[in-house]
Amino acid sequence: MSALVGKEIRQAWRTFRLPALYLALLFLAIMDPLSTRYMGEILQKFGQGITIIVPPPSAEMAVGSFIGDIVEIGLLVIVAITMGVVASEKASGVATFIVTKPASRKSYVLAKYGVLSVGLALGIAASVLLTSLYTWTLIGPIQASRVALATLAIGIYAEFIMSATFAASMVTSGALAAGGVGLAFMIAVGIAGSLLGRSTVGPWLPSALMGNANLLLTGSAGSTGSPDSSTLSLLLKPGTTAIFLSAALLWAGFDKFRRQDLQ
Repeated sequence: MSALVGKEIRQAWRTFRLPALYLALLFLAIMDPLSTRYMGEILQKFGQGITIIVPPPSAEMAVGSFIGDIVEIGLLVIVAITMGVVASEKASGVATFIVTKPASRKSYVLAKYGVLSVGLALGIAASVLLTSLYTWTLIGPIQASRVALATLAIGIYAEFIMSATFAASMVTSGALAAGGVGLAFMIAVGIAGSLLGRSTVGPWLPSALMGNANLLLTGSAGSTGSPDSSTLSLLLKPGTTAIFLSAALLWAGFDKFRRQDLQ
């Protein structure tokens, strides 16, 4: 198993999967605090006599903008780097070569998913920390507990979308098909959130994590002190659903993969 993990780490870098994700997050982590800090001045300078009212920049706005960009841009990158993880190796015959060795299909899948999942979690955590520190130098500090809860919320959602795309990669015969399924799944989850967001099941939908991350960050969900039960429910309810569905999708995908006849 350790040999498979080492192979996947090397492959994740050689195929530019993790570097692509990290570079995208790094770019957003630098640009969002800058744009938040200076956007008002830029608009006033080029407004040509037009009065433009822009709220004063805040640390919450800068970090919130970065978290929003993870949802809008980062998730597309996550789908792109995940879609070919298994599907491409099935198509090229690499998967067949590996699983005919002493390595089992279970170990093969666990190594791939583990490396990608941990790499994604580390990338999001490090980029949010970088954004927070850079925001501190430009605008001011932000409460660490709020940032931690918001990061956990958006991290769980990102892992949820990645897991769905990974499951599709195990099932489909090509990377593009897996990417299409992952993208369609992401859109479907968003539509379900829009339609059912105000219903009784709304707080439990994984899509609620996106909006709740901003509430957790700004403190709009509760007091400015330690998080209370109502605040934590914004993370626990949709987070529990996302984790459960991720596990279910991965199991369904692996069940299909283990019965496939690899050529």
